[in-house]
Amino acid sequence: MTEALESKQYASDYPLTKPEVAKDPGDYFATLRECPVTHSDAFDGFWTLARYDDVHDAALTPEIFSSSQGITIPVIPQPPVVCIGQDDPEHKKYRKPMQGWFSVKRMQAIEDKVRGIVTGCIDEIIDDGKADLGKTLAAPIPPMVIALILGLPESEWQRIGQQQTDLLEAAQAGDAEAAGPLYQAIADDLARHLALRREHPEDDMLSDIVALTIDGKPLTDEVAVSLAFLILGAGHETTVGGIGGLLYQVLKDPDVRDRLIADPSLIDNAVEEALRLEAPLLGLGRYLLDDTTVDDVAMSQGDWVMLMWGAANRDPAVFENPEQFRLDRDNYQKHMAFGAGVHRCVGAPLARMEMRITLEEVLRRMPDARLDNADDVTVAWTVGREFTNLNATW
Repeated sequence: MTEALESKQYASDYPLTKPEVAKDPGDYFATLRECPVTHSDAFDGFWTLARYDDVHDAALTPEIFSSSQGITIPVIPQPPVVCIGQDDPEHKKYRKPMQGWFSVKRMQAIEDKVRGIVTGCIDEIIDDGKADLGKTLAAPIPPMVIALILGLPESEWQRIGQQQTDLLEAAQAGDAEAAGPLYQAIADDLARHLALRREHPEDDMLSDIVALTIDGKPLTDEVAVSLAFLILGAGHETTVGGIGGLLYQVLKDPDVRDRLIADPSLIDNAVEEALRLEAPLLGLGRYLLDDTTVDDVAMSQGDWVMLMWGAANRDPAVFENPEQFRLDRDNYQKHMAFGAGVHRCVGAPLARMEMRITLEEVLRRMPDARLDNADDVTVAWTVGREFTNLNATW
């Protein structure tokens, strides 16, 4: 164990900000698990939990590991976000209706529209015989899908997706001066569209938001914008990483690709195994409401703690040969790519559907697709992960 970890401290240039570690964090995660409670000076300082049981237990103890001060490390400079940035009982008031908005049944009802978005993106590249699938599929599909669900006009999909990306990059760089106006621009757009839905409701989530009542009262404009922002951001960033990680794992290994073509029933397994191994959100933050001790390490009220989902998902105490991508894994669904506890991602059915449909259509229309060189693939980490140089030929 390194001297840095023995002292519960590691470098202030947080390793996940390095593309080579963000792409292949296995060794770093293994080191974290050896000394499972560590501290970083990066982003104003925070602790990290890395073992599966520690991460899981903390996620199930919101009365200590709180979401009330936000959940991102680095902190995104924006007003508090309802639901995801609240603890119960306030959190439950918003989560319950959102569970209906993202139910499996409701997601199934839009599957054809989502498939249309995916096939439209493939139409743009299919005749070229090659493309960076990070830029042409993984990056554009999620913001288009979530904008569709919210009811944002198609003419604004690309701009809104870029605004979200710019905001996360500014936050990761610690550039609050740039991040503030970026958030405000998104918030202003959402406020404008919510105002339109108050006058002219439609069959979309913006209309669901303006019709929602909490404790018998309609949402204020500020809370409505916050809820719309939550849905927009959560539906964008994480699924970009999810699709990218899935395509990376499948297309770098022709044997895996061909097995999925021969037996499409394994595609759901591939989605879950990609979520486990290539967790789109490597970790999320919690704020300590009280002093606590984990693995004999004392942490104080007011400290920030990163629950490192990515490290937990590769814990050999839970997953056999955790660094391998295996279609026959019998407990892959124990992964915490969507978190755990009361804050487990309410949009998981949508993310799974987008990932599944994207892989189905790639294998159907580009069955010989393969990565040119897996070593060339790069991964950027902000709050989530984004795969670029995912250069494929078919």
